[in-house]
Amino acid sequence: MNLNTKQFEAVTTTEGPLLLISGPGSGKTRTLVERTIYLLTEKKVKPENIFLSTFTEKAARELITRISERLKELGHKINLYEMYIGTLHSIFLRLIDENIEYSFFRSGYRVLDDVDQQFFIYSRIKNFSELEGYREFFRDIPANNSWERSQKILFWLNKINEEGRRLDNLKTENKKILFLKSAHKRYHEMLVEENIIDFTTIQREMYRILHNEDVLEKLKNKMHYIMIDEYQDTNSIQEKIIFLLGEKYKNICVVGDDDQGIYRFRGASIKNILQFPERFEQGVCKKINLDINYRSHEDIIRLCNRWINLINWREFRFRKDIVPPTDSSFPDYSGVVRIGGDSEKKWKDNIYKFIKNLKTTNKIEDYSQVAFLFRSVQSSNVKELKKHLESLGIPIYSPRSKDFFDRSEIKLVIGALLVYFPHCKYLILDEVQNRGNRIFDYYKECLTLLKKVIKNDEELYSWLVEKRKENSYETTLFIPSFRKIFYSLLQFDTFKNFIKIDINNVKEGRETYNLGVFSELLEKFERLSKVEDIQKDDVEKVIKYFFNVYLKNLYHKKIDEYENKEEFPLGAIPFLTFHQAKGLEFPIVIVGSLDSTPAFKERTEEDVLSELLRLDDNFEPRDKKSEFDFWRIYYTAFSRAQNLLVLTSIENRSGKNELPSRTFRSIYESIPYVTDEKFKLENLNVETLKKVEIKPLLSYTGHILLYDFCPLKYRFIKDFKFKPFYSKDTFYGIFVHRVIEKVHRDFLANLFDNNLEEIINDIGNSLEKELKTNFPAEIREKVRYHISNYLENSNLEDIVATEFEAYSIEKNYIMIGTLDLVKKTPLGIEIIDFKTGKFDKSRFEIYKHQLEIYAYLLKDKYSLENIKASLYYIDEENSKIEIDLDSSNIEKSVEKFDIIASELLKKNFPPRKFDDKCSKCEFNYYCMIKEES
Repeated sequence: MNLNTKQFEAVTTTEGPLLLISGPGSGKTRTLVERTIYLLTEKKVKPENIFLSTFTEKAARELITRISERLKELGHKINLYEMYIGTLHSIFLRLIDENIEYSFFRSGYRVLDDVDQQFFIYSRIKNFSELEGYREFFRDIPANNSWERSQKILFWLNKINEEGRRLDNLKTENKKILFLKSAHKRYHEMLVEENIIDFTTIQREMYRILHNEDVLEKLKNKMHYIMIDEYQDTNSIQEKIIFLLGEKYKNICVVGDDDQGIYRFRGASIKNILQFPERFEQGVCKKINLDINYRSHEDIIRLCNRWINLINWREFRFRKDIVPPTDSSFPDYSGVVRIGGDSEKKWKDNIYKFIKNLKTTNKIEDYSQVAFLFRSVQSSNVKELKKHLESLGIPIYSPRSKDFFDRSEIKLVIGALLVYFPHCKYLILDEVQNRGNRIFDYYKECLTLLKKVIKNDEELYSWLVEKRKENSYETTLFIPSFRKIFYSLLQFDTFKNFIKIDINNVKEGRETYNLGVFSELLEKFERLSKVEDIQKDDVEKVIKYFFNVYLKNLYHKKIDEYENKEEFPLGAIPFLTFHQAKGLEFPIVIVGSLDSTPAFKERTEEDVLSELLRLDDNFEPRDKKSEFDFWRIYYTAFSRAQNLLVLTSIENRSGKNELPSRTFRSIYESIPYVTDEKFKLENLNVETLKKVEIKPLLSYTGHILLYDFCPLKYRFIKDFKFKPFYSKDTFYGIFVHRVIEKVHRDFLANLFDNNLEEIINDIGNSLEKELKTNFPAEIREKVRYHISNYLENSNLEDIVATEFEAYSIEKNYIMIGTLDLVKKTPLGIEIIDFKTGKFDKSRFEIYKHQLEIYAYLLKDKYSLENIKASLYYIDEENSKIEIDLDSSNIEKSVEKFDIIASELLKKNFPPRKFDDKCSKCEFNYYCMIKEES
């Protein structure tokens, strides 16, 4: 295993509660991998009895990959697809799905992000304004308009959910609390009605489902071993869920570092980790400190220890001292240095000289070996530094600088949309009506840029003039959706030049990825407004809502550019926030924002309200919270460095604004400058970036078939994240599949009582809202007729699983699949895949390959001779077609999957030959022009 003594102890201590305090660079991931391996191989624990949560999906995929590779090394064939591994949110979603029949939500629910969530509330603000106490609530809580009021409501609803607080049985005459009580109830009803769920409601719904005795009993019996990473950043409701799931076996291992608890603003409570041992009888919970830092130079370790011990933590911190490995020797140079300057200009110049020196002396091979960390990357001096370095030829990657709407590609698209609609002249661009309005000035900038660029694109100019004329005609009955207009712009050089098909780097392909983000914003607008193609009578209303409400609020909110959360691009220095850098490491880290001090926050009306509702975390003294949080966030930042930590600040000791602030002065002034002889740059040894192997997830239907149809379309949708259109041809199939799944799930839970018509109407009504379509009585009757036939001819008693997810770790990727139905047979199991429509010979081979892939995914659990596979054509009289599973055919299907996956992973994305099948594609304008040229 190659573990140190304490890591080995953590791996082999499996029974009972365990608190694993894991300092920076202490080998936490390796320990978790080996602990899981130990449970699987030595303790013979089944994968489905292990719950392992990580902070990010990237970390979860890394764990899956490393655990699978170790199992292969050890010669064990154990498929991990039944293990509960992922972020807490993703595991909770899986558990909700597996118990959906007990949920308020229905299969196929959609998860809202924060933008969706705020617009969802904003678009229904009238519903909230009618509630008792609304006026009193906003009398003392500042919010200037409906957008800001929706933001406040969102904050409070999330806070209530994160604490797992119930308000329905709260008796009070306080108008503000009465408003929140009603708002929370109304909001939940809206979510259920629309079948959508937000991130905090995921947790609340999981917690609510666990209050069903049958579900709780089943899951308590299932979760033999629970491991929670980054436990210091869990919130109250997550802690409650974890303890409910682990109630029977109590084999709960929590891993984290109280010194790196940095998510209080998202509801996290440091109390969870500090008081974890006290949740059990005295002496029952074992505590192990992983205190050897294998990551950092000894000077960095020393500075981090010094920093964290500068204040009196009293009982609100575990005492610990992080140390370097005893057998390590470090090169002779100062591992912590500073860069200053007595003016902003000198400061920026000194930083540039340092970076340039690293590159010219070959101390770094790539700029991405250096990372800048700040409290915020949106402050003016950070943006000025970024601009300065870029002007001198040093590339910067800073996706959270909120520069999205300042980008030329976005301004040009918005400019083109403003011109496309002649109505904008008087609705959006009226000078008198909009003078002094920031969004009006921004729209003028967009038009000015378009006017300048369009001089060199005559085709675009002519097209916009023509479309503008068409849209002013009385005979024009409807105008295409914003997304259709957007995709049609890709035929012109102005926009086509932003599509960097051959670039595989987010930094260099920035424009293309940002256009993908814009397509997502358009798709969100269509979903929120329930408008696609715009009817003539609705044009003015839709245009006003799009430009004066939707885009305006996004512009003021400021949104991020596309960010690849899997890895940072080579060839550029990342500018990151402290929170963004959590869990990462870099050879050289430059930490700014040394002008900050812990700020004591004045008590507000919202603080009083929070206390009344018992939503406040009163574990730490109120007057110490900001100080504790401040020390933790900088400790987290400092400890990201491997070989060199650089503290940087403009230096000013006179006047009120001392730089760096007094908080940092003692540490800052005790370390040498980079120009100091003590630094010894010549001895600096900079490690190469660690390549974390994260295998992509590839499915037959979602990836391989799409790439096989058109590699270029795959590139647009899967890599650049352009949002495709729904095909209305698939709506009936979605309807049938949802009903069948609901029947199967209800039957497995002993809840199915032949209430088929009720199920059909419930799902049909829900899908009408979700898909913006209509399922008339004859379609519903058709669904009822065919599913009734299926039920008459099927033995539901044999069902083992429905919507069963399986995966297999391959050499370069993870093959995944979702099986519609798994049934038991006398010899083993049968896989059934449901199809709608009539039997289509041309599609049969595709479906056959799909089932062969599914059989392959089950290879570690069942032998081939024990697996049957069938296609079930729900609309056919002779519905069921059994597929002959032959090992050589399965091998060929897997081989074809692998060949296509290899091309895909090589980033080889040629367009298909343009033909009739391309006519319905979102990107046909782009490809058609390429074909003609």
